[in-house]
Amino acid sequence: QVGIDFSVIPKVGTYRSVEGTNGNGSAAQDKDGRVSKKRKVDEVQASAATTAASGFNGMSDINNAADLVRGENDVPLLPGDAKILLLDIEGCTTSISFVKDVLFPFVLENLDSYVSSISDELVEKYLTKIKSDIEVIKDGDVKDKCSAAGSGMVADKEKLKAYVRQMVACDVKATGLKALQGDMWKSGYESGELKGHIYPDFKPMLEWCKVNGVQVSIYSSGSIKAQKLLFGHTSGGDLLPYLTSYFDTTSGGKKEAASYKNIANSMGVSPSEIVFVSDAEAELVAAREAGIGHPVMSIRPGNAVLTGVGKTFPKIFSLMQLCGF
Repeated sequence: QVGIDFSVIPKVGTYRSVEGTNGNGSAAQDKDGRVSKKRKVDEVQASAATTAASGFNGMSDINNAADLVRGENDVPLLPGDAKILLLDIEGCTTSISFVKDVLFPFVLENLDSYVSSISDELVEKYLTKIKSDIEVIKDGDVKDKCSAAGSGMVADKEKLKAYVRQMVACDVKATGLKALQGDMWKSGYESGELKGHIYPDFKPMLEWCKVNGVQVSIYSSGSIKAQKLLFGHTSGGDLLPYLTSYFDTTSGGKKEAASYKNIANSMGVSPSEIVFVSDAEAELVAAREAGIGHPVMSIRPGNAVLTGVGKTFPKIFSLMQLCGF
């Protein structure tokens, strides 16, 4: 038979032997042939880091301690490091191209027919919210473009369409605009014209988290209504039963540290107890400033190339890595 007996101490080479043995695994004897006295238990434990018994099974637990310590750039593991997972949508659970190439075009393509079909009261409601959105835009150039979009128009419905088109063109993410988009997406999802895209690892991760007692929540610039529509009508079915809570810009901007503190307060936990995954460097920086315990960078096809800042965060290519896979 050909094989290796790992319990046998090699005759040559570098190895460590336990004090009290003679090097071949048998008990050491003194010059008169008597077996050496056993060492005290506390003495053996104190020297465990520098000794080893025969075979792998004899290794002291203390030798594995270093393996359990992870650095700042190591991926956190659920549920050991945290039991609360907060996820971004775009570039994390769902491809950026779905939002950019499917959802946004759907709004623009159906905007005329939708606005024509709604009441004047609803138009006025949308206009009030969208004008408020424009007032708080921080980029002066973008703010001016959006403000000017509806100027010179008399009909409110025409103003509304002009504002929406300009805000989408400027990639403005605001509460009032998202409310209108969410209403339009609702009709698309319910008719079956829209199906929410999810990465193939997302549903298995949700199932694993449910079994292992990890709460999964969503934080996106899209409205809570839009979030529920997407995850309630995905290519993998209705995923709402797996999700605990939802947060949008009503909790604050995603690039502001205060937003993550607000979310933690809403959950009734310390920010340090949360793992937050996003593809946006600025969001992870804000989360870290807020004291989020584990900000993690999501790497997906089509996501922005990382800068030096992004490389300072743990990186995952699949959400299942958080589960140890």
